Amino acid sequence: MRKIKKNKILWKLLRPLVIVFLYLKFGYTFKKACNLPDSFILLSNHNTDFDPLFVGVSFPQFMRYVASEHISRWKFAFKFVNFIFNPILRPKGTVASSTVKDILRTVRGGNNVCMFAEGSRSWNGVTAPVLPSTGKLIKSSKSALVTYKIKGGYFVSPLWSSGGTRRGKIHGEVVNIYSAEQISAMSVDEINQIIKNDLHEDAYATQEVENNTYKGKNLAQEMESLVYYCPNCKTLESMYSSFDTVLCEKCNDWFKYDKYGNISGIEDTGITNLKDMFVFLRDKTLEDAKNLVEYKSTLCSIITVKNHVESVVSTGEITLSHENLRCGDFIINIADITDMSMHGKYSLVLSTKDDYYEINILDYSSALKFYMLFQAYKYGDIIRFNF
Repeated sequence: MRKIKKNKILWKLLRPLVIVFLYLKFGYTFKKACNLPDSFILLSNHNTDFDPLFVGVSFPQFMRYVASEHISRWKFAFKFVNFIFNPILRPKGTVASSTVKDILRTVRGGNNVCMFAEGSRSWNGVTAPVLPSTGKLIKSSKSALVTYKIKGGYFVSPLWSSGGTRRGKIHGEVVNIYSAEQISAMSVDEINQIIKNDLHEDAYATQEVENNTYKGKNLAQEMESLVYYCPNCKTLESMYSSFDTVLCEKCNDWFKYDKYGNISGIEDTGITNLKDMFVFLRDKTLEDAKNLVEYKSTLCSIITVKNHVESVVSTGEITLSHENLRCGDFIINIADITDMSMHGKYSLVLSTKDDYYEINILDYSSALKFYMLFQAYKYGDIIRFNF
């Protein structure tokens, strides 16, 4: 409790500076949250690494954020984050009872918690499905629920990019406030439905209406981390990006990505933006799964993480087939993987009944392709994205 008191004071002092920083860097605007309950769980959609700040400036009240466990391995940076925000850590790709207990302890102690319900940033600009366990957590907390939506985040800082942030219209505000009494009267399914309705954002649907510009340098840089198939010749891992252009080194076909988030140059494929591209990748990956295709990268490392300390399990070429995932001497069957997720562009995390692993793609080829193919083999469909 004493630590949270310190965090509250620090947030009160830092919030005005953060507001100025976000406006100067992104042009971020927001509505201040009003008429809030004494304590609550806040759920928001997730598109950028800056989302905790985008959400936070709307709230004079301090919130503890649920964050991926991997930030605890940032060494000095984590010490700063922990000092200011005192985050609740959650291993990705697994359900951690300790995280749930920490969330419930915080809200029942009269404090606030912020969660990004998708778990990971959006690859295609559409809010990802929220895990069904989210509604159960909200109901068991016996607290109020606040929903918050950020619009424009997908374009100012795309997950796939390394060309820096872009400046353009980005705005955040509360969608709805549900009292503890309202939550208590709802079923878990009803809670999940209001979360889905309130947080849903389709960046390209919004862009069709508003047509905002998002200006920056090297707009297409590292788009090959997303576009792992050429939409023209259907060659895997043949794309190369430079400035605002992505070129296939196999067939020499190319396309450009512009300040509106649109694609030009491959209109004959029916692809005019990255949402279309993601549909193409889904369909191609599902086709590959039917044909028992394997995906590979030349170099990866697999580590385990215990008590925030990394231990290397294996390094070498990584292969994902319909039966297993292999890297060097490490082999794990698809059937034994209970969950898989991603953090960043080049890291996968997965859990089994007893263990937790992180896979880092060291040759900077697409990690997304493994995540997509895993879902196709494990579930018969790609279920962790909305299209």
